[in-house]
Amino acid sequence: MGEIVWLASYPKSGNTWMRALLTNYRRDAPEPADIDELDGGPTASSRAWFDEWAGVEASALDDECIDRLRPGVYRCLAREAPDVHPMKCHDAWRRTDRGEPMFPAEATAGVVYILRNPLDLVASCANHWGLGIEESAARLNDPGMALARSLGGLSDQLRQRMGCWTGHVRSWVDESGLPVHTVRYEDLRADPCGVFGGVVRFIGLAFDAERVRRAVAFSGFDELRRQEEAHGFRERPAGGTDRFFRRGEVGGWRDELPDEIAQRIVAAHAPMMRRFGYLEGGA
Repeated sequence: MGEIVWLASYPKSGNTWMRALLTNYRRDAPEPADIDELDGGPTASSRAWFDEWAGVEASALDDECIDRLRPGVYRCLAREAPDVHPMKCHDAWRRTDRGEPMFPAEATAGVVYILRNPLDLVASCANHWGLGIEESAARLNDPGMALARSLGGLSDQLRQRMGCWTGHVRSWVDESGLPVHTVRYEDLRADPCGVFGGVVRFIGLAFDAERVRRAVAFSGFDELRRQEEAHGFRERPAGGTDRFFRRGEVGGWRDELPDEIAQRIVAAHAPMMRRFGYLEGGA
């Protein structure tokens, strides 16, 4: 029996990069892993994956009923997994309407929580979702924010209740009660070998410094973008722009966000931003 390591993050915080790093480390191959075959997928909110494991199609259920079944689905996965199983997740940690944790402790080995300066997230999420800067900022500030709600269409994703950026961070880091290893995107950019090495140790993989260096080299932004330009990337949302791997910069918000939008983000999230070094001289 294995356990799940949740690779949890607000969208566009570096989750796919972390999955590339883990895939290249675990496979230890002589060439970079294909970005369409990364470990950690499908995401925890995959509709097709839910249908297979739940034994009933999500299309026949409402969102609340689906949420009630999701903890059991994750327990089944943990029972069937031969070892530690990384899984991408954009949901906030929360409980179902019956009070049960959506992500059960007994199926969980730990959480790698990846966070990024919300000022940089605004433009990146706008590009990802095919929205304007104003609407993207409003989503980061919305406590009721959810993706893939059941609104008459049939998304390939289940509803993901994320809430605002601060609430998302707090839910996993402070409220889940799970073992959490927090990774700032900015630190991963500045010291990828050191930070990723810490993730390898946290997950419980056998540590090898040379494999870490090779995984970092094989997962660089230029390599990820090269592959996307060569053959696309199946995880790019249909409503977004033509590129998933856009800029990957730290501090790009300074030339992308109007002052008013930046001030709105800071006003909504200052305490959490300050806590993780994004204000008062932080990244």
